[in-house]
Amino acid sequence: MEPDIDEDAIDDWSMRAWGEAPVDIFPWSSIDQRHEVLLKYSNMVAVARLVGNDTGDFSTERQVIIRINEWSPGSVQANRLADGSIKVRFRRQHITLSAMLKAPDALSSMLEEWLMGMRVEPDRERDRFKRLKAVKRQRDAVSRMLDQASVEKLIETYEQIDSKLGDSENSLAGSVADE
Repeated sequence: MEPDIDEDAIDDWSMRAWGEAPVDIFPWSSIDQRHEVLLKYSNMVAVARLVGNDTGDFSTERQVIIRINEWSPGSVQANRLADGSIKVRFRRQHITLSAMLKAPDALSSMLEEWLMGMRVEPDRERDRFKRLKAVKRQRDAVSRMLDQASVEKLIETYEQIDSKLGDSENSLAGSVADE
């Protein structure tokens, strides 16, 4: 049974806090005006405890932010505490979520899966850019080789050498005639 959370209010809070709406919202717990949610954004994941007020707006009580560029596989840990609650840790950040029947491993696995999915897309984009740059480098190398092998350049170089040779012959002929 999923907790009843107003996703529009979470979107509004998210726009104020992060400047973007979450891609995915996973409600963990909702008791009175305290809501625990897992939020997936385009470049990060947030585990947040939000407190609602009378107007329906949320404020952040506590949150753990996991940015894709700071994350490495296996770095999100979730452990069940003696009272049944689940402590989620990432680096020096931590948050304790309400006791649920779900296993802590399922929670950390879901967060890691979200993050892994985010990492795949930029890697594909990066690979595409690497291939594109390699093709451009190869094109430039071929262009340089064609410039070096150009008949026009060879003719121009030949004419320059011929001119220098002619000047040298005339100079030598003039110095021999002076003797």
